Formats: sequence, structure tokens, C-alpha cells
Amino acid sequence: MSLASIRYFWRSADPIPSAIRLAIWYVLIAGGWIIVSDRLLRVIATNAEDLTNWQTLKGWVFVAIMAIWLGIERWRTLTHNQMINDKLRAANAELQELNASLERRIAEHIAPLQTANQELSELNQELETFTSIVSHDLKAPLRVIDGYSQLLFRFHASHLDEDGRQCVQNIRAAIKQMNQLIDDLLAYTHIERKPLHYTVIDLDNILQEILAPYTEQIIDRGVVVERDLRCSRLYVDATGLTIALRNLIDNALKFSVHVPQPRLTIGCDIQHNAVRLWVKDNGIGFDMRDHDRIFTIFQRLHPQEAYPGTGIGLAIVRKAVERMGGRVWAESSPGVGATFYLEIPNANASSSPPTD
Repeated sequence: MSLASIRYFWRSADPIPSAIRLAIWYVLIAGGWIIVSDRLLRVIATNAEDLTNWQTLKGWVFVAIMAIWLGIERWRTLTHNQMINDKLRAANAELQELNASLERRIAEHIAPLQTANQELSELNQELETFTSIVSHDLKAPLRVIDGYSQLLFRFHASHLDEDGRQCVQNIRAAIKQMNQLIDDLLAYTHIERKPLHYTVIDLDNILQEILAPYTEQIIDRGVVVERDLRCSRLYVDATGLTIALRNLIDNALKFSVHVPQPRLTIGCDIQHNAVRLWVKDNGIGFDMRDHDRIFTIFQRLHPQEAYPGTGIGLAIVRKAVERMGGRVWAESSPGVGATFYLEIPNANASSSPPTD
């Protein structure tokens, strides 16, 4: 046993070392008293009666000494325990004060967040109400106008001159544009509120669903559609990705409408822990100085008459991709087409050979 261990054992206030230490002291004191007192009595006592008296006195002296020593030890123990209890109470009081202070600080920080959350909930409720009004109350008059314009054109076209018939067609075109604008606005607001739902998807199946409504247009215009899919299964928000790709494909077909040999390429590749998709066309393209502008809602680079649209599609793409923690950008030059890229975190992406 080392000197440090002996020192710790001798000074420790733990129950077992204290009890052993007390027993050792008792043995030393009692044993020493017996040895010394017996030898002293041999010298002092001259007869048996004196020896008996001295032994009685010796016993009482021993009892007194032990009582004093045990009292001192008990006092030291109680004092030590009281000191520890005082320290514990002080530490506990300090800890309670710190907890109370921490709770106050947390409450002070949470209060603005709770207020902001309440305001956000109220805004979401107002937005929900607005969406309901837009989807029903605003579109209802449009349906009435569209219905009467169809009746006017169907049953009274013979009473209209060329300008009159053109006016009716303009009315119907404006109604169609307004309906599309309302639908796009609703889609834009729904993206923000719709919860993300990640699942494993087959990209090829998603593209088939997106391209199906454009089949007639693709055949009539002779659009060459190419797929360069180097990844097959993706772990993403299926709804968000579908919305983004649908708007990019619609954008590519729209801005290549005047190209003699339109070409559309859709690609996918794995980039570390992300999946990168792209939609490339050989349409009119745009100046890269307008790059940030095209992803802003209601921003258009071309007149409505030349390329119909609402100016919301690419804003929807950006919002859908950013909600998934991704990013979107484009590369283009005027007259040579554009390539739009989506990069989305995708931990469970799997690779496959390129698809012809």
C-alpha cells in the first residue's frame, strides 16, 4: 500500500475507513492503558486491598478517557457532516437559482418565437382562406364568362363579323391565361405549405408520367426527346421533384416552338451525396445577365404574344428544389438553347448505366 493510499485512508470521512480508524484508535488507547496501568499498579500497590482500589480507579479513569475521546470523535463527525450538509444546501440553492435564471432566460427567448409562430399560424390561415377564395370565388366568374363566350361563338358566330369573332377568341384566350395564372399561383402557394414526403422513386417512370400529356405535341412538332439517365432510383420528395421537372420540360418545349428541329434532353447523374438532373433544349436561350431574374416570380424575358405563360413556372421550380435542400441554376446563350440543372441531396441514390 502506497503512502498516498495510507494518507487517504487515514483522512477519509467515508463510513468504512472511519469505522476501521476508530477501532484502531480504540485498540491502541485501550491496549496502551492496560499495559502502562498494570505496570504502574505493581509499583504503587503494597497489598491486595490497595491493588483492588487502584484497579477500580484505573477502570473509571479509562471510562472517563474513552468517554471524552468518543465525545470528541462524535463532535468531529457531526461537525464534518454539518459542514458538508451546509455546502450541499448552498450548492443546491445556487443550482436552483441557476435553474430559475435559465428558465427565465429560456422563457424570454421563447416568448418572441411563440409570438412569431402564432403570427405565422395566423398568416397561414389567412393564406389558406385566400387560396380558397382564389380557387373558387375568382374562378367561378371566369367559368361563367368562358361558358357564355362559347355559346356566343357557337350559336351567334354567323351574326359576327371577323373583328367580332376575333374579339370572342381574344376573350377566351384571356380567360385561359387567367385560369393558368390562378392555377400557377395556387401551385406556388401550395408548395410552401405541403409537407415533404421522401420516398424511393423510379426516375424513368416519373418522366413517362410527365411527358405523357405532351405526346401529341412532341409527335406533331417532331421533337427529339433524349434521356441520359445515369441514376435509376432516387430518394427524394416525389411531388416536389415532379413539379420541378414538369415545369422545366414545359419551359423547354415552349421556348423551342419556333426551332426547325427541336431537341429535348433529360439527364441525371450522381454527384457524391447528391443527385444532379438537367433539362436541355435547343430553343431561343437567354442572356446570362438575366439568370437570377428568370427565377423570380412574374418576371418574363419575352412578350406574352410570342411565348404565352405566367412568369411563375421557374419560381415554382426554385421553391420546390430549395425546400428539398437543393439548388437550381441554368446555363445558356441567346439562340443556342438553355440547360437547367437541379441538384438535390440524395443519400440513397443508386447508379445505373446510361439509358439510350
